[in-house]
Amino acid sequence: MKKKKYWKDVLHAFTISFGRTLSIVFLLALGAMALTGLKVTGPNMQNTAQEYASKTKMADFYVTSDYGLTKTEKAELNKIKGVQVELANLTDVAIKHTNSAVRIFSVPKKMSLCTLISGRMPKNDAEIVLGPSLQKKYRVGDKIVFSKDKAKLLRKNAYTVVGFAKSADIWDNSTMGSSSAGTGELKGYAFASEKAFDSAFYAIGRIRFDDLSNHPYYTDDYDKKADDDQGLLKNKLQEIGKTRLEHLKAQPLAKIERTKQKLSELKENIEQAKRNGVPALMIAKQQERYDQGMSSVKASENKLSQMKKPTYTIDDRESIAGSDGYGTYKNATTSISAVGNVFPVVLYLVAALVTLTTMTRFVDEERLNAGLFRALGYTKRQVISKFVIYGFVTSMSGTFIGILVGNFFLSPMISDIISKTTVVGSEKIGFYWSYTLLTVAAALISSVLPALLVAARNLGEEPAHLMLPKPPASGSKILLEKIAFLWQKLSFTQKVTARNIFRYKQRMLMTIFGVAGSVALLFSGLGIQTSVSGVSKRQFGQILKYDMLVFNDSRKSAGQKTKSEQLLAKKARAQENVMLKSVHGKNDSSLFVFPDGNINSFVDLRERKGDQKIPLGNSGAVFSEKFANLCGVKKGDSVKLKINGKKVRVRVAGVAEMYAGHFIYMTKAYYEKATHDSYRSNVTIVRLKDQDVKNVENTAADFIKLPDVYNVSQNTSLIKQLASIVDSMQMVMIILTVLSVLLAIVILYNLTNINVAERIRELSTVKVLGFHDGEVTLYIYRETIVLSAVGIVLGLLGGQVLHKIILNMIGSGYIMFDPSVPLKVYLIPVTAIIAILFVLGCFVNHKLKRLDMLEALKSVD
Repeated sequence: MKKKKYWKDVLHAFTISFGRTLSIVFLLALGAMALTGLKVTGPNMQNTAQEYASKTKMADFYVTSDYGLTKTEKAELNKIKGVQVELANLTDVAIKHTNSAVRIFSVPKKMSLCTLISGRMPKNDAEIVLGPSLQKKYRVGDKIVFSKDKAKLLRKNAYTVVGFAKSADIWDNSTMGSSSAGTGELKGYAFASEKAFDSAFYAIGRIRFDDLSNHPYYTDDYDKKADDDQGLLKNKLQEIGKTRLEHLKAQPLAKIERTKQKLSELKENIEQAKRNGVPALMIAKQQERYDQGMSSVKASENKLSQMKKPTYTIDDRESIAGSDGYGTYKNATTSISAVGNVFPVVLYLVAALVTLTTMTRFVDEERLNAGLFRALGYTKRQVISKFVIYGFVTSMSGTFIGILVGNFFLSPMISDIISKTTVVGSEKIGFYWSYTLLTVAAALISSVLPALLVAARNLGEEPAHLMLPKPPASGSKILLEKIAFLWQKLSFTQKVTARNIFRYKQRMLMTIFGVAGSVALLFSGLGIQTSVSGVSKRQFGQILKYDMLVFNDSRKSAGQKTKSEQLLAKKARAQENVMLKSVHGKNDSSLFVFPDGNINSFVDLRERKGDQKIPLGNSGAVFSEKFANLCGVKKGDSVKLKINGKKVRVRVAGVAEMYAGHFIYMTKAYYEKATHDSYRSNVTIVRLKDQDVKNVENTAADFIKLPDVYNVSQNTSLIKQLASIVDSMQMVMIILTVLSVLLAIVILYNLTNINVAERIRELSTVKVLGFHDGEVTLYIYRETIVLSAVGIVLGLLGGQVLHKIILNMIGSGYIMFDPSVPLKVYLIPVTAIIAILFVLGCFVNHKLKRLDMLEALKSVD
């Protein structure tokens, strides 16, 4: 019977204030959901991608050469310990009667395997398998016809579609990088039989290192080992280059020697004829033949002497053409992990603090019952167990709900948003004991521990004392009262509000920190949204004014170049022949050299802070802001950069606002001064008259078709890549913003409930004294409004700090988000808190209207 009464009282604790129970469950569920959901998303996505890379045997490196690759080079590379090499062919073509560029690969056999979606793989040179991006336009059995490729590598132009497959190297179906066909932007890819290619050389060599297969792609160990392996590969290719040059020269040299021998015999015959007195007229033809032959030999020898060693380019998974999706996915998982290290921690901390206050208040409310049970003979341990059970059940209920929702709903939802256009597939949900135990421990600390400590402290008193109300704290003056001239000017209600705020210090701090935390989270979430959304418009609408870069083929004749000049005259608003170089180092960048410093028509160089214009002069180079930060330099500093294969000291004349990519801008005079090399333009920077996206794509396609143009790079592809990153981050931050609003609602509801319940007798007294309903509500709610106002101010300040921390963490190696935020980011959190306070105020007013004053004022003696 005794136990029955005890358990009935325990159950009563859950039901007597069901709102309190639900608020604790909801608070901890919210915290656990955010903590586990964001914490596991990064690892889940990384493991999913690693599984895809392992399953498809994705190559670690990709080698290309200006002379093509042969099986001899493959054999030499295979001599490196633990290396697998596969040679393959590829070419870029446009679908006939369109400007849509498609990259056709030979079907891989050993690595970077394609994953069949439907149909089958090609069995002959007339069949083809298409990538996912072309699945909407074509079906199995359809015919697809391509325009002739510039390199003329394909035997046929028409193919039968026999299936659809995903690539191991191209991870994104919407942003696949640049192309040498169509508009200059890759729209799809395909796989054809090796027999479909007509070439004596291979276009690319895929390479896998055995030691890298033991390390996931996203780890530092993989990056470190990959750097070491790339060094081995580079050294080996340098050796191969010398041998390849000798091999390339061997056959022409042998031919020259044979020709020389024949010419020598011819010369001897001519000399013999002269000695025999043969008239010169009769041997003139032989002499002419000899002279022509010797001239040809000298030309061939001169050509061979100018023949350079093959240049090999080594790309990794992030730099190979078409790797945009891989890099974006990798950066996205890193960003989510970074957000998971900050956002949910702050959210959970705020939720835990409010839960602690709620549990402390619950123990104080149960003081009378605790004394009664002690008087009836229950032990301290049994009475304390009631509070521990309550804290454990509510905290674990909320925590397990949060863990389940975080793991199986929030995490997959975020993952699907980020990877919706990728080929890696749906997130593989994993279970991480470390995060689960961390969440459970945090819940126990915030809910069970305070109940245990407060109950143990209170139960140290005698049962008779416990059954009496807790004596009020000794009266004391607050700081404001000591400022007489200010205190005297306050009204009665203002004085009461001031006293009550400092009278309940714990609730005061919890209200301030609760509101501040919610506002900070809301501010940072909205701030990140605006920071990422404004990047594309700012960079490609205001900073970079040009539309495309046209790469010229210097080997073409002046007559052939006339066509591109005519097209430029017709389409371009502004154009300039400039030099574009790659600057290598820890962080690669693009170097633009303008002949006369005439950059204003194409790039608006300005400082982000202050918006001051930066002139491009002959005293130094202008660095993009992100690149300058990575190099650790500022205006006036100097830094060593690797340009044209040698280290060059460059002075930083200015740091310009730039959000995507790394750029350095120089004048021709400063370039020649710094590098001691001659300026030579190799690209035309173009700003079109009509900057509509469709017109830019069509114009790019027109340029690519010209014989003197070998490639076009347009900003629309960069914009799409950036838009993909922005869209995924936008959706994630919307989810986090909603969580922040929910947190604010629960916190303010919880603290308001505690405040009303704690002072119910005081409110009844005020009501008996003749205060109207509205005055009674404001009597207590005015404190919440004041404390919330303080919390809002602190939250906005804290939000700025949190926004900067998260922004620095989610920015990738080549992207910098705009740290400035518009006015609406300040107004929305303030408006949200005011709206919540208004709704809760109506709720409190309704509750106090129905207050039974006599019941509340009954003596507890």
